[in-house]
Amino acid sequence: MAQTSRIINLPASTAAFCRADKGRSLPPWKVVEAYTRSCDGSVAEARRRWQRAAHAATEIREIDVRVPKRAPALLFVIEPAELLMAMRELRVAVGMPSLRTLERRALVPGGGGSYLPRSTVSAVLNGTRPCPPDVLWHYVTACGVTRDEDRGKWMEAARRVERYQREGATSRFIAAS
Repeated sequence: MAQTSRIINLPASTAAFCRADKGRSLPPWKVVEAYTRSCDGSVAEARRRWQRAAHAATEIREIDVRVPKRAPALLFVIEPAELLMAMRELRVAVGMPSLRTLERRALVPGGGGSYLPRSTVSAVLNGTRPCPPDVLWHYVTACGVTRDEDRGKWMEAARRVERYQREGATSRFIAAS
């Protein structure tokens, strides 16, 4: 297919076709077009479907998100590294949206930027910056966690991490308040 795409003057790599074929994320239009033409499909139909998928990908959809078993259960998150791991696993569980997508999902109503600038989210997920509670709130919301009860669990985990950072390891043995 990659060879055919070069012949029809719409070059796309074999890797790009493989990623598109897996369907884990929305491929760029150029790859979809090359794929469609290589298979002698309808470009107009492909364009219509791709635009619909692109539009849907930018909207926040209410989905019930469960943190995968590899991540620490939110109830037991105490240390900053555990919260960071849970945040990373949440992002993976919801399809690994790009930082640009998360930023777009957290736009301030009426313009004026985003509650989740890409640079902030990047620094938090890389572990070079702590995660303030407001950033965590908008992050989990942008990842599709929309039930107040579920967001409350994330915020409680953030409070435990904050207490751990303030009081140290002794806070692990103090009864939950």
